[in-house]
Amino acid sequence: MKTTYENELRSLRSWISNVNNELLFGRPAVIDSVSADNTCYQVKAVANGIEVEYPFYTKELKNISMSLFKNTGYGVVSLNNVAFGELFIIIHHITQEPVDTAIWREIHPRIAEISQSLFGDGYYDSAAEKAVKEVETRLRELFQELKPNAVVPAKVGDIIGALLTENGAYHFADLSTVSGKDYRRGMQFLFEGIFAAYRNPSAHKNIPCTKREFIEQIMLASQLMYILDKQYYK
Repeated sequence: MKTTYENELRSLRSWISNVNNELLFGRPAVIDSVSADNTCYQVKAVANGIEVEYPFYTKELKNISMSLFKNTGYGVVSLNNVAFGELFIIIHHITQEPVDTAIWREIHPRIAEISQSLFGDGYYDSAAEKAVKEVETRLRELFQELKPNAVVPAKVGDIIGALLTENGAYHFADLSTVSGKDYRRGMQFLFEGIFAAYRNPSAHKNIPCTKREFIEQIMLASQLMYILDKQYYK
């Protein structure tokens, strides 16, 4: 998964590793002012790049960039070992999880498989679009499973009608209860709504979306995909 700060993160991790090796052998790290300035630039670049996913780390890294070095004169700077230790831990964590991946553990596996990398690379619109398309793909698969002798309709709305209406072929709620009937009807509306709103992004290209809204589309697609795993046997 690529990030906008990938080069800076890689360089920073290499520098941290080299300095750490020197410290492990009891040797003071000799750092010139140019190298120190470049390192501070990389720390700030990573801090800005993770602002949404790791706001706490962003604040800490900016503080570290201001306290990591002290100018001792003659073009040489000294290293603040405490700040370096904090930087070591933060950068190693970010390297393992370049974006906050916790949310993807809750996303349906089929949605995560096709959307997570795209989202991590910054292609939020494509990640959301493919998530919705995957729901349609699953609906078509389900239609073939439940109606093997019927032709799969071209329009997804017709598939929803065949599967998810009160007399549809796919049963995911207990229709013997009022709450079950309400649940089924509400979910049918959600399926119809996601395709009306998001299935054809080119038709809605003038409607701006934020990163948060793309996340919400993906989460809704995940919820609907889990519904399609939730067959209720009467």
